[in-house]
Amino acid sequence: MGSIVSSTAAKGGGKNGKGKQQQQQQQQQQPPQQHARPDDSENKPEDANHTQTLWILIFRGSPRDIQSARVTELSIVFDDNESKNLTIRIQGQHPSFSVDEVWNQPPPRTRPHFFRRLAVATVETHSELDTRLRDAILGTQVNNTESDWTCQSWVGDVLTTLQDARLITVEEGDNALNSMVNYIARAPWH
Repeated sequence: MGSIVSSTAAKGGGKNGKGKQQQQQQQQQQPPQQHARPDDSENKPEDANHTQTLWILIFRGSPRDIQSARVTELSIVFDDNESKNLTIRIQGQHPSFSVDEVWNQPPPRTRPHFFRRLAVATVETHSELDTRLRDAILGTQVNNTESDWTCQSWVGDVLTTLQDARLITVEEGDNALNSMVNYIARAPWH
């Protein structure tokens, strides 16, 4: 499935001693662990640490659920508050793709054609207004030159951008990309 990932995406190993199925199950069930998580996320002073959890959202293809029609988006959840989120996705079709952002979407499982939500990483920030993660995602180049480039390719490109910016680890990016590819591959080929 060459059309799913970019040529620059996911160059590390990232197995961490676990089988692929075990990694996927763990990743899908809970957000990734973060370091030095604050105990009280409700009553934090303004200068206390905040978190942003990045998720890959996968939607079934419509009207037919085939691999090439599966849609991928990215979602940032702020401070573990599911109602405070940002969804970033590719809109349009070749050669006119653009990036779109939508704030405070309903939970993914309530959206039409939802299939899976995969955890990528939880990033600690010092301000609720920290936009490094968002800016890196929005700064990832949209490829309107290659006709087989899709939203699935874009997610691979974004993960590489986030790895290069050291906002996520190589292992986090590789695990998320591998899980995404495996879940997309579960759809019929044609």
